[in-house]
Amino acid sequence: MPIRPIQVFKWLNLVLITLVLCWAAYYFYHQGFGQHWRALLAKEFYRFGLEIRVSRLTLDPFRGLVAKNLEIYGSDRRQTVLAQISDLSLDINYANLFQQEPALNAVDLRDAKISIPIDPAYPKAGRIRVTGIQSRIYFFPGRIEVRQASGVIFGIQLQASGTLVNPADFMLAKGSEPAHPEEKPQETFVRGLIKEIETLHFLGEPPQLGFTFQVDLANPSSLRVQGGRLFAQTLTRMHYQLRDLDCQFALENQRFDLQKLFVRDAHGELFATGNWNLGTGEKNFQIRSGLNLGELLADDPRFAWAKDLKFDAPPEIELSGVAQPDGHLRFLGKLNFEQFSVKSVKFQSMKAEFSKAGDRWMISNAQLTHRSGTLSADVLNLPGNFRVRVNSALNPTELMPLCTARIERALADWEFQTSPVIQGTFSGAAPELAKISGTGEVWLGKTEFRGAHLNSASASFHLQDNIIRCDQVQVIRDEGSGTGRFAYDLGHDQVTIEDLSANLYPGVVADWLDPSIGRILQPFHFTDPPTVHAGGTIHVKTGSTNDLHFRIDTSNRFTYHFEGCEIPFGHGSADFFVLKDNRTNLTVSGTISVFEAKVGGSKLFALLLNRLKPLGFREPVDLNLRFRSDSDLLRLIYLELVSGSHAARLSGSLRLSGGTVDFSGNVDGGNTLVRGLGTIRDPIWQLISASRR
Repeated sequence: MPIRPIQVFKWLNLVLITLVLCWAAYYFYHQGFGQHWRALLAKEFYRFGLEIRVSRLTLDPFRGLVAKNLEIYGSDRRQTVLAQISDLSLDINYANLFQQEPALNAVDLRDAKISIPIDPAYPKAGRIRVTGIQSRIYFFPGRIEVRQASGVIFGIQLQASGTLVNPADFMLAKGSEPAHPEEKPQETFVRGLIKEIETLHFLGEPPQLGFTFQVDLANPSSLRVQGGRLFAQTLTRMHYQLRDLDCQFALENQRFDLQKLFVRDAHGELFATGNWNLGTGEKNFQIRSGLNLGELLADDPRFAWAKDLKFDAPPEIELSGVAQPDGHLRFLGKLNFEQFSVKSVKFQSMKAEFSKAGDRWMISNAQLTHRSGTLSADVLNLPGNFRVRVNSALNPTELMPLCTARIERALADWEFQTSPVIQGTFSGAAPELAKISGTGEVWLGKTEFRGAHLNSASASFHLQDNIIRCDQVQVIRDEGSGTGRFAYDLGHDQVTIEDLSANLYPGVVADWLDPSIGRILQPFHFTDPPTVHAGGTIHVKTGSTNDLHFRIDTSNRFTYHFEGCEIPFGHGSADFFVLKDNRTNLTVSGTISVFEAKVGGSKLFALLLNRLKPLGFREPVDLNLRFRSDSDLLRLIYLELVSGSHAARLSGSLRLSGGTVDFSGNVDGGNTLVRGLGTIRDPIWQLISASRR
């Protein structure tokens, strides 16, 4: 059948039209529509109160008209960006568009990206970004409906739908960058929430977040959110694993209700509810937690103390209260910890009830149990009125890792074989040591202090003006006991011994007061403990002493070990005055009176007695000594040897390092002169008659 010319013409027209359409589609897909079309589109959005800017408007063969890189502004001459959208396809009524009538039916978002500022009026507040958005949004006269919007926000799968009423009446409140971000609590809360979400990492199935919303844009505070729920099976917070997160919430009448917050870890679970009045800023909360807070917060720099906590059993915490917009908290709660440790110190349990209201706070029925004992306390803090009651039977040395450097130094010399018991009641204007006063008692069981043991000790004390005064002090050892009073000035870190009287071995008492005195008394050996008296001031921090007086009286026999020999005495007494500066330079002065001494075993005194025998000297003799010792030199102000009616009085010095001596004096008032040189082990004594001088 021959081809007619008219058929050829029709086919050519069809091909030409197809090519033109293909070329137009290609052109508009790759080159986009011009400024006129973008202006028409901007006009359509403006009908709904939205200022937009489209960088490119193209025609997609499958999606139709597509707007690329669209920015939505508030109605403030494009000064504030409300949202940025990567692309969206448009459902346009072209007939209405050409007749300049409302033509925008709907928009489709497919795998789109949206960036929304937290606070449009304050760009530095940050932005929220949503990716992979799938949604269809319908535009009706007076309202916009969002149908089944989905996307990903902070790794969370989002599902939402809602209605925006009166979009054309939306007016962004004018604002400027706030001088203090805390002046905008809602934005501050959102930023804090975002920062917290960013610490979370979700494992396994993506978490799900869903809600519906309605808002009258003529009154943005009318926003209502219903059916809000966030659910995640497995997640980590700063490397700590959690599971079964379930958060349910709603918003209505400017009131955000946290209907349920539930999450669990390997130890326990947390359950919380609360609400936030966006109008007044007041927040109410109720929390019950059994999570392992130590491991949960360990890597969070805001909770540095959590690194020191370790729980072997779920810690129980209950807390409820109100947070005011000015930052003041009012809450009450209780805690119950079992098997936990702080800085490697293991505790068996801790219980307490607590509350706070503004500047007022209280801790009641607090009880801390350690293997060494139990501490109980009550604390009340009111403006101008602080009170505390404490009853402790803990062993302080087992809590050393928890102590400050000052307390560690104070406890370094102590070893408690039995836990001390301390009871006290204190009060004052503020919870500062210098501003409180009170009374109490302390009991010690078997204890060692600087290596010297005691069976028991007790004292009553009074704290005032940063000074602890201890009265009725009683110390008991195997050989005897001691009593006294002392004061500890906490501000100057010094102890003042006001009165000490004991029938204890002097070396033990000296070691307790100042070990340097103990070294001086070390050569003395007492069969029965003498009577010891002491008083003076000791600077604990530097170890220096000021006019420390030490007196010994004994009616029983004792010995003195001197240069490898033993000198026995019948009885005697001694007075020491000790001064030690911050450089540990020690000065000791005093007097010694001993009776019935047998000094023949000492080479130093044996040779002297041999020289004095022709003058009537015989053992035993009495010795009276007044001396001063500093550094390496012992100065004898006088040394008197008495035998019957005869007396030899000497003075001079003894070099402690080399043992050299230099003595001189007289016998019986000056009839005979005495001279001693050489060393302690090899002395040279000379007697010179007064008539031969």
